[in-house]
Amino acid sequence: MIVEGVVVAPAEKRRRLEKELAVARLPTSTPGPALAPMMTLASGHQMPMVAFGTWKAAPGVTAEAVKVAIRAGYRNLDCANDYNNEHEVGNALKELFAAGEVKREDLFIQAKLWNSNHRPEHVIQDLQQTLKDLGVEYLDSFVIHWPQACPSSGAKCSTRLDGAHPGHHSTNAMFPLDDDGYFCADKSSHYVETWHAMEDLVDKGLVRSIGLSNFNQSQIAEVLKNVKKHPVSLLQNECHPYLQQKDLVDYCRCNDIAFQAFSPLGSGDTHLAIYSSPTGVIPLKDPFVLELAKKYSKDVGQIMLRWNFQRGVCVATKSVSQKRIEGNYQLFDWEISAEDMLRFDTINCGWRHLLWRETSHHPDYPFKDSLPHDYVLEKPPKASSSGTSA
Repeated sequence: MIVEGVVVAPAEKRRRLEKELAVARLPTSTPGPALAPMMTLASGHQMPMVAFGTWKAAPGVTAEAVKVAIRAGYRNLDCANDYNNEHEVGNALKELFAAGEVKREDLFIQAKLWNSNHRPEHVIQDLQQTLKDLGVEYLDSFVIHWPQACPSSGAKCSTRLDGAHPGHHSTNAMFPLDDDGYFCADKSSHYVETWHAMEDLVDKGLVRSIGLSNFNQSQIAEVLKNVKKHPVSLLQNECHPYLQQKDLVDYCRCNDIAFQAFSPLGSGDTHLAIYSSPTGVIPLKDPFVLELAKKYSKDVGQIMLRWNFQRGVCVATKSVSQKRIEGNYQLFDWEISAEDMLRFDTINCGWRHLLWRETSHHPDYPFKDSLPHDYVLEKPPKASSSGTSA
């Protein structure tokens, strides 16, 4: 593992992680909201371990939710251009900066390269729209949202201004459809070429750390093998008590990649959740999690967030309710016992709710092993991955 030119041995890496996690067990005594412990990335930069997510935050409420989150103590914001709300996040930041409530350098802002913009010449254009919408000059982290260039025509860069919803490829929408109504797939594009364009963004000072999202282990390994200038600092994947990702978390730890869980509560309320969980309930309603919530006098969301956080996994959690936004951040002055942490093993049933099967005809689709052997490609719904439609 290399950090700023220094080789870090696995034992030293474990000690560093244990030191960072120890901070989470200390009660806070400073005035104002507690701040999340920081994780040192392979890039050498530090990232708050708890992020406020903006996926599926509806138009008109995102800005207010971001302001609530910042005032509650969040300093890591998780954004993406296909969420169709980065301009609202930018409006909130502009107000907070002007009022002196927070400074740009106090925040860790992360965003994602969209699938339709994987071709190297489109990468910087994608980023420029995100920077403009957020009203900032650089990102702290920028990740490839999915390994597959699908939905994508590969013709030209598409942003929310072109339509963050499915539409015929002639409209240049972010979710382009072919003449038969299926997602377009740019099969001439490969994520290794995309990665090299991402590295160039670091050289230009537009991004400080770069990473991946929704990649499987073999795809991560391929990127690692082809890194030229800047390390893979972050992997953001679905991870919750029903999909604990133990092997992948360990693989990332061995390669000095911070693992960040999205959908850490395992909520199955997205239109992309096709299959019910093997238990018949979502993790928020799991009897074991409910038992722990009662035992520790916490809500079920706090139990699941603390579990992931306590095992060294960063989390990106989203809500638009002030009570839940604040509650999801109250994780740092208590802990789950070692015995109860081990008991989470009993509910690790391997349920992945975000499959996005309609993109599986691209050769770089990451979750083919999770699809039925007789799966037949479907036409996508009218709504996008973030729930918006034309």
